[in-house]
Order: sequence, then structure tokens, then C-alpha cells
Amino acid sequence: MNKGKILLICLAGLFAAACAKDNVDQPTESAPEASIAKKFVNTSSDAVAGSLLVYVDKAAVAQLESANGSVYTGVSAIDNVAQQIGATSVKQLFNMKMNADLKRELGMDRWFTIQFPESVNVDDAAKALAATDVVKRVEFTKPIVAPDVDEPVVVELNGAVTRSGEFPNDEKFNMQWPLLNVGNPNEPTGVIEDEDGNVVETYYSPADYEAEGFIHPYIRAGYDINVVPAWNHTKGNRSVIVAVIDQGVDYMHPDLHANMWVNEGEIANDGIDNDGNGYVDDVYGYNFIDNPDVEGWGTHDGEEVIPVKPQAHGTHVAGTIAAVTNNGKGIAGIAGGSGEGDGVRIMTLQILGGDNTSSDLNAAVRAMEYAADMGAVISQNSWGNDPGVITSDSNYKVAQSARYVAFNYFMKKQNHPAVNGGIIVFAAGNDSAPMAGYPGAYNEYIAVTALGPDGLPASYTNYGPGCNIAAPGGEYFSNQFNHAKETGCILSTLPCERDASGNITNGEVYGYMQGTSMATPHVSGVAALALSYAEDLGKSYTTDQFKEIILTSVQDINAFLLDGYIKYDSNGYEMQLAPYRNKMGTGLIDAYRALAAIRGMVCVPAVAGEENVVNIKSLIADGNTSINTLEEIIIPNNVRERLGIKNETIFGDDLIFECENTGTGVIKIVLIGGGDQVGGGNSMGGMRLEKEIAIISRAGYTMDPNDGTIDGTNGWL
Repeated sequence: MNKGKILLICLAGLFAAACAKDNVDQPTESAPEASIAKKFVNTSSDAVAGSLLVYVDKAAVAQLESANGSVYTGVSAIDNVAQQIGATSVKQLFNMKMNADLKRELGMDRWFTIQFPESVNVDDAAKALAATDVVKRVEFTKPIVAPDVDEPVVVELNGAVTRSGEFPNDEKFNMQWPLLNVGNPNEPTGVIEDEDGNVVETYYSPADYEAEGFIHPYIRAGYDINVVPAWNHTKGNRSVIVAVIDQGVDYMHPDLHANMWVNEGEIANDGIDNDGNGYVDDVYGYNFIDNPDVEGWGTHDGEEVIPVKPQAHGTHVAGTIAAVTNNGKGIAGIAGGSGEGDGVRIMTLQILGGDNTSSDLNAAVRAMEYAADMGAVISQNSWGNDPGVITSDSNYKVAQSARYVAFNYFMKKQNHPAVNGGIIVFAAGNDSAPMAGYPGAYNEYIAVTALGPDGLPASYTNYGPGCNIAAPGGEYFSNQFNHAKETGCILSTLPCERDASGNITNGEVYGYMQGTSMATPHVSGVAALALSYAEDLGKSYTTDQFKEIILTSVQDINAFLLDGYIKYDSNGYEMQLAPYRNKMGTGLIDAYRALAAIRGMVCVPAVAGEENVVNIKSLIADGNTSINTLEEIIIPNNVRERLGIKNETIFGDDLIFECENTGTGVIKIVLIGGGDQVGGGNSMGGMRLEKEIAIISRAGYTMDPNDGTIDGTNGWL
């Protein structure tokens, strides 16, 4: 496996060899060389030939806009250069037909694209433009390259019986360990092989393996996103739109179609911009790839409009977020609804093709703008730069100025009543690098690292600075252990093959993949679910407040990341775990905790089968409280039965209890504010207060760093 190219879609590096073509005469207008160089926000290395982005003087915008893409603009400095380089168009980058006031406030109206023959040397063209007073910045256009990825492991359903009588009734829900991880039902038998394939060690149980100081890479009960109890409160709202900026999503997939966003103002396939938004036939989203030279694609600037082309990566990502839940088909989406038309919606915005086809940076810029314009509140992005190419937030804002302003616009545009702007989620990267890749590393976007089903960092995941939160990304284990390759990977939707009548012909519509690409939609899905719940409760947040809820609604993942302990990656190599401690983000995303935070509840973790002691004062006002009386514990009968709660008592400031079972439930603590008894009648006292507390009971795992043993093997189911 190539760790640097597993599933994350990577932009080409910014420092490769430049395109060198025919020279062009310098413009008659001149400027000092140093002044010209200062206007370049990035380098020409690996730049797309025949295209440049320029940021112009504010006074020139109106004239350039009125030219409407014509080569002759009426701005003499631009026209002179355009003539010398043989420009074919001078066009505003952003779509000013929608939300023009906000875009002008952010300076988006000042960005223009200049197209010219690819035979023209891109450096000479850039210098010519930068030498004018009208042009304030020049940005070289960079390519976005499709991923070199592992083929998904396809699952054929073949009309299998649904999980009737259960919620969700999706037939493959029991294979979605990220949503409900009950552990592996069989005792794992593991072998370790040398480079020649000879078995050098064999472990017959988790205890045997762990006693040697290793952590068995297997499916570990309890390591999931805790979404099942969250579904008791919300299953998703139609008002939440998630833009999947990726490869194309199969919008006719039987497990996705009902949850696809639809542009009601557009008529499909009539070649007309019916709603006047500047895009033709954008029914389920739009294909932003502008590359007529790539086989299978076309151009949006010419007569042909190429619709979204369904492909594996984008379709897989979309399914994790919003495959229709409880429809008796395939899988459950995190925010896919109840099967009654209440799931969140997916907008497909294609910036990448498959089979190593590519587009350029402008595609990502325009896609993000479109998402904001057409109502998306969450931007899902499983792509990014190679780590280390851009090394700081300030460098990112300058080197990719046009993209930054488009992303900033998305964050400023309010498209949902529960939050005052957009939420951007990115993959941290699959390079095993000690840093996240940009754009995800930028401090206002959420960058997601990947865990395997054992709760441990995936061997490919990036970690360290810029990484904000962890989620299930999956991991292949087949090289060491006697089970199928897909064990431990992420199951989701894949594109269907259809005949001329639209009928599915292959039945291969689900499959396994792995990567931070697969981890990222788990965070986007939980964010979509949380926004749905906030809307239900009539609550609203700033984007910073909402991101804080997501990033603090987590489970601890540091318990196994200690000095001296290793696991084996999917290639059989030793992987030290200590370097990942406190560097995978805040923890494992937890849907139930996110909803509890929105409700205003405090979550209390508990270990099943053990006595749990909770200091109640520490849960109230950050422990800074004068409440001195805990009066009563109220445990609903259904919660007591579900969790097996027993031996509950109050001792001083502590709540003491046991849970026989794993699961979640809400109890109440009765406190007295203002005295040691409730006031009223003939007595003076305080006010009776009730505080809801969510108990989250999990299997217990503790590691003794002295002898390398792990307690809690009863948690292996």
C-alpha cells in the first residue's frame, strides 16, 4: 500500500518543475522587477498552462465586469497585455449573479481569470500582468489531480433479507462498525510473518497478544461514533445541506437518491439556465471540471455541458453522511433520516474525475462558492495538499488567495437557522506525516484524522499540528490475520452500472474503502445531525461555538498510546503508538455527546461492570459552585433496565453507581441551591434544582505501563 496515496485526493505539489513554453514580448508598460515579484502570491512550479488569476484594482472592477468575458475590456493596461499574450478571455472568477453585496464586501469581485494559448510561457505572461498598476496580485493556477487509490472491495447484496423489526432495518447495518462497534464475534487468531512469509509468532487470543506488550489490531467493542442513541433524538432534517466537493456522487443510487439535494428551479437536460444562477442543468449539483482535453469530459464554457459523473470516492463519502437510513436497503447514513423523507441532503459538486483525470484549482474555488450560494451549510472535503508544501496559516492565505477568499465566503454565508455561517470539514491526509495537509490544517477548518476499528491510529493517517479530531477511517488487516481484506474498513455506497433504460445491471452498489477520506464524512455526518437537533430545539450558534461543540464531544483515544507499545500496520511493519498521543485531535467524534451538549446536558463516562464515582460539583459551573446539597437521584425505569444501573448512592459531592451493561441513558440529579433544605411554608431554604446527566457506559480498557498487560479483555465480544 502506498501510504501517501491511499484515498485522500491530493493536490499536486507547489514546487515541481515549471511549464516552459514560447517566450512572449514584455509589455510596453514597465515596473521595477522587485515590485513585480511582490505581486506573485505563489510560484509557477507545476502551474497550469494557459491560465492565470489576477486580483485587480478596485477602480477597474466595473469596467472589467461590463466586458462580460470579452478579450477587449476597455481597461487599456489589461487590453495591452491581453493582446501581447493572445488572451482568449478575461473573465470574473466568481459568480456575481448571486449574493453580490457580500461578495463585494469580501473583495471577491476583484478576482479575474485570464486564459491564453498554452504555448505562451506562463511566467512571462504573469510578469507582463504584474507590471501593470491595475493588477495587484497574480496567482498561478495549480492542478487538482485525481487520486491513485486502492480499488474498493465490492459487496454484492443479491436481495438479502432486511433487518425487519429493527431500527435501522438496513440490511448491511451490522457491517457498519463505525456506527455500532460490538467487537469481533470470533476469537481472533493472529500470526506474525517475516519478510519471506514465514510465521514467526502466533497469538491465539487478545489476552495472549496483549500480554506480549502489543495491541491486537482487531475490531474492538465500543470504538464507534456513538450514533445509535443519538438517533433517539434526531435522525436528520431536510434543512441541512451538505456539499460533497469531491468526485461525482451517484445521485440515482437507490440508497442516496431520496436524500439528494435538488435545485427546484432547474429543468434537467434542457441546456438552459432556468433559475438564472449562472449554471446550466445544475439539478443535483454541478460538474466544475473544465478540461476539454481529458477523455470523457467536456467544457462548461463551450456548447457542451457535462453532467456530474458518478464515481467511487465521491459516492462512498456521500453514503456515510446520508445514505437513506431505515429504508430496507444497504447501509445506514449517519444523518440519513428514518426512511420517511427526513434525512439531510447531499449536494454533489464535482472537482475531480477518476482514472487520474484532473482539473485545476479554479474548480475547487467555484465549487465552494456554489455551495454557499445554493444553500449548503457543511462543506465536506476529502482532498488536500501534500503536507509540508504549505507550512503555516499565513502562507496558505497568501499562496492560495483565491481559494481562501472562496472558503471565507462559505464560512460567512448563513444558510441554516442553527448556525451563523458555514462549517468546513477536511481530511488531514494519508501521508503518515506529523502534520495535517492544507487546506484542512488552516485553523478555521476542521481537519480529521483516521482510526481503525481497534481504536488506534490508522497506519496511513497524518497527525500532529493542524489535526483537530479523529473518526473511523478503517484499516486493512489481511496481511497478518486470518480474515478478509475488508475487515476493519468502511462500508458505504458505490456507483451503480445501468442500462439504457436506467435499470441497475451489476448489483455492485456497496463496498469497502479506507483513508482519512472515509473518516472525514463521519465528522460531517455528525455535524449535520447536530445541526438538525439544534434546529429542533430552536437553538442557534456562531460557527466558532458550533465547532467547539463538535470538537469537545469526543471519546478519549489516548489510553493505548503509551511509550513502548506498538501495533503492526497492514504491511506487517511495526508502528510505534506513543508519537500519536495527544496528536490525533481532541478525540474520537461522538454523536450522542454532541447532541447532549446542544441540549445542555453533561455527559458522564462510565465503565461497565465497575464502580463509577462522579464528582457532581465538577460538572456544574466548572466546579466553581457553592451548591452543597445533593438531594436525590432520579433514574427512569427504562434507563435502569437498559444500563443495568445498581448500587447508586450519594456520598458527599460524589455520585456512586454501577452499570452492568454498555449503552447510554439520561438520569437526573436533584440539588438544592441556597441551603441544605428546600424552602417553603414555615421553613427558610433553597430552591430545588434538577440537572440532567447523560450516562455513557462503555467496556473498560486499561493498560499497565509496567508490565504491558491490558485489563478489560471482557470487552472483546
